[in-house]
Order: sequence, then structure tokens, then C-alpha cells
Amino acid sequence: MFALMSSSVSADDTSSVTAIIDAYYDVISGPAGFVYDSARDENIHAKDALITKFFLDGTVQQHDFKTEQASIVSPYKTAFFEIEVDRRVEQFGNIAHVWSEFEIKSQSEGAPYGAGFNSISLLFMDDRWWISSWSTQYKEPDTAAKKSKTEQLVNLNTEEFAEVVKSIVQDTLQACEVQGGMQGRAKMNLAVVGEVKAKLVCETE
Repeated sequence: MFALMSSSVSADDTSSVTAIIDAYYDVISGPAGFVYDSARDENIHAKDALITKFFLDGTVQQHDFKTEQASIVSPYKTAFFEIEVDRRVEQFGNIAHVWSEFEIKSQSEGAPYGAGFNSISLLFMDDRWWISSWSTQYKEPDTAAKKSKTEQLVNLNTEEFAEVVKSIVQDTLQACEVQGGMQGRAKMNLAVVGEVKAKLVCETE
């Protein structure tokens, strides 16, 4: 059976904070049959790197990188993709911290079945970056899969957005008419300040 393997150890993986975090996710992600490249993963981690995981059931695991590697079964029996969806980096001199949100998928373009946040500490030494430790906080997968209302509105085309607005206005008019027999009208203010905001207000005539 042909096994899929990630790219080999490369100095490019440790040349920058961006590169090492990209490698951090890439080295463990792959389809069924994927062969985990332990040498590449070792290359981006400092000796005795500490790993801490906080699970949804309240349990906590804390161990070194070698223990983490021993838990990985390769080749993968099923596909596993840990995909970064947001990243915030803080750096001063030779130290850096990355706050990284991720989703877990069985297909690279599929819906997530898990999610969480990685808090990754890095250091620059010997002309390259190293991951000195990382902590993971898992979160409910349905929380991760939901898009914000703002994202849903922004992604609509003009006609779809118009239908949403029409429906909201009609519903608000009906609600105003039944408020204690009060005559009312719907007033909608739309503002764009980095995001779409909509406010519907019932006013007396």
C-alpha cells in the first residue's frame, strides 16, 4: 500500500515564526494512509518541550514532546486535518507567543468536528526558531462550526441580502402592530463600521 508522507526536514520550517507555525499544523495533517514525519516534527520542537492539553471533560494531560509523539499512530487509519483559522502573534527580541485558533476536520475542505485554541511559546536560538511549549484548550465543535451573524450577512450577495432585510422589516412591522394595539412603524438603520450592524425599532405614530 502506498503511504503518503509529509515533506522532509527543512531549514525553511524554522526560519520565521510564520514558517514554524505553518509547519506545526502541516506536519500532523493528512488523509488516511498519511505517514507522520516524526523527524520534521522533532526539528521544530526544542528539547524537552512541554505540552499541556485541557479536554472538554475537564481532564488535563501534561507531558514532554517524546510522550506526545508516542501517542501518534502512523500511518493514519483515518484522515486528520488540524487547520488554523486565526492567529495572533506577539514578539519581542528572541521570544514570541502565538495564540492560534484551529478546527479539526476529516477532510481538508469539510466541516469541522472539533476545535480549540493553541497557546504556543517560541524562542530564537542558534539562528532559528524553536517551539519551547504549547498548551491546547479544546472547545465544543458546534461552537467552532457556527459563523457569526455578521459573517453570514457579509457573505450574502445583493439579492440574498435584500431578501433578508425584507423579511426582517416585515416581521418587525407585524410585531409592532400587535404591541398593545399600538400603531407603529419599523425604522432600520444600517451602518458599516468594519462589520454590518442592523437595528430595528418600533416607534409610535
